[in-house]
Amino acid sequence: MYRKIFILISMVLLLIVGCQDKDVVKEDNGFSGKRNVKTVTARMGEINTYLKYSGKVEAEAVANASPSMSGKIEKLFVKEGDHVKVGDLLVKLDQTQLEQTRIQFKNAEKNYQRMQKLLESDAIDKQTFDEVKAGYNVVKSTYEFMLDNIEMKAPISGIVTYIYKKEGEKFDSMMDPFLIRLVNPEKFKAKLQVSDSDINKIKKGQKAIIKVDNTDKEFYGNISYVSPEAEMMSGTFPIEISINNNSNSLKHNQFARILLITQSSENVVIIPQEGILKSNSVFIAVGGFAEEREVILGIGNEDEIEIKTGIAEGEEVIISGNIGLQVGDRVEIRN
Repeated sequence: MYRKIFILISMVLLLIVGCQDKDVVKEDNGFSGKRNVKTVTARMGEINTYLKYSGKVEAEAVANASPSMSGKIEKLFVKEGDHVKVGDLLVKLDQTQLEQTRIQFKNAEKNYQRMQKLLESDAIDKQTFDEVKAGYNVVKSTYEFMLDNIEMKAPISGIVTYIYKKEGEKFDSMMDPFLIRLVNPEKFKAKLQVSDSDINKIKKGQKAIIKVDNTDKEFYGNISYVSPEAEMMSGTFPIEISINNNSNSLKHNQFARILLITQSSENVVIIPQEGILKSNSVFIAVGGFAEEREVILGIGNEDEIEIKTGIAEGEEVIISGNIGLQVGDRVEIRN
């Protein structure tokens, strides 16, 4: 009797465990039959092929302003970062030397006027007068020069980017490279070196895209100069690109990544390069199923490619999960 009860209980337990195992297997191995894919919508736009280079951007108008004479800096009227206009007062030198020269000039002027009267009355000879006149002209020229250069004004409009000396220090016009650097931020140029293998693809007027690290903004320019000869040491050709800096994001002497555009197509269908298979075919997702299209390709770059025929704007191109995909496979978009 007890044996029959034990067998019955054992069978019930086995039946319960078996049902639980089925549930686990069903949960772990359940497969919807769909391939997970990632898609991108085919778009209309402009695509470029380009040569990639690095270079440097610099302002077209830069002035290293210096007084034309040496002297102690009495007053600086600007600081680094200030915006100035052409003709604005930048610095004033100590006037001690100017005052000494002014006194010499006034004395020389009086002596010259006195000698003029003596010459008119034949009290002195012409040679003596000429010597006095020459000395007067030298002192006068020196005084006028100092008068014009005791104050230094801005030669261009721009931003003060560097001041070489401080107030109270002496500026030496012979030894110091400059006193104040001014940079006009409106127009910039990019300078780079192009290899001899690429130089025949480059010509004046070509478009270029310039990128820098301090902003995500792209800057557009045109090639303004192509050197007719290679540099002796490097064997590369210097070129320059004119750039508008309307946003003032570009900085003088900044490193830049430069794309020299060699071909361009506008108003064409564009998709990512990942969508192209080796057979020049593309899978698209239509109503939850994979559909294969044969395509004719146009120009492309490392990121995107032009589709001349085979895909229309707005279609969902499969760019991930397309390897091994078959026509008619069920797909689930997981972007």
